[in-house]
Amino acid sequence: MGIASWERKEFIKQRLLTEGKVGVSELAKELAVSEVTVRHDLKYLSRKGLVIRTYGGAIRKENAFPHQYLFQEKTRQHIQEKKAIARVAVRLIEPGQVIFLDTGTTVLEIARLLATLRINLTVVTTSLPVVSTLLTNESLRLLVVGGFLRRQLYDFFGPATTRHIQELSFHQCFLGVDGFSSKTGLTTTDPETAALEEAVLECSSLINIVADSSKIGRICLLSYGNIFQQTKTKRLITDKAAPEKELKHLRQAGFQIILAQNPAKNKNETA
Repeated sequence: MGIASWERKEFIKQRLLTEGKVGVSELAKELAVSEVTVRHDLKYLSRKGLVIRTYGGAIRKENAFPHQYLFQEKTRQHIQEKKAIARVAVRLIEPGQVIFLDTGTTVLEIARLLATLRINLTVVTTSLPVVSTLLTNESLRLLVVGGFLRRQLYDFFGPATTRHIQELSFHQCFLGVDGFSSKTGLTTTDPETAALEEAVLECSSLINIVADSSKIGRICLLSYGNIFQQTKTKRLITDKAAPEKELKHLRQAGFQIILAQNPAKNKNETA
């Protein structure tokens, strides 16, 4: 007996929640059904206002799911890898620096570690969860860059946000990503994220991309930042499950690669 129609739709909805997009051919293989059946399911979800159809698949409609569920769902994914990446990232921060922490669940793990440290540091962010996490650490100076509130990610965005960032300078930035590929660079499903992070990249002396291995090699809708044209120091902090082929190409493109070990291991490997 094949998978029921409602089960297929729930599977697709979960994939949209976690990845933001789906492809017809990939879903057909995973669900062991025809592409015609998948298209029929996507058409149904489109009528319900949950997806936007694209060539060869669909992307999640950003306001289709409860905002708090979207963010909380991300916090539960790859949690051990994110914590390991955060431990590496915090060791790269020096007292007296000005750093930018963006929106994202991996970056939030960095903030949670910083909240426990007594360190002279200025943290600039657009993220409400980061602000909430760091609020009680009085050794940190916090600069919150405001703008329009984006309820899906609990952060600020918009032209005023971008202009404010362009007036600043950072020793380091720590950016989460939707996808990072040696072919297309940084990618996202959200044009607002692309515009804001492009400004951050230009204002940072050193760039840190923090992304668990599920993001490495992944290509999303929009490419941004011209990351391979950046001549400043660039680092990717990820976990050991990242595809070696991708890491090889990223090294060749000028990235320092730092691989976070399992929590059970004692040290981190730099390649």
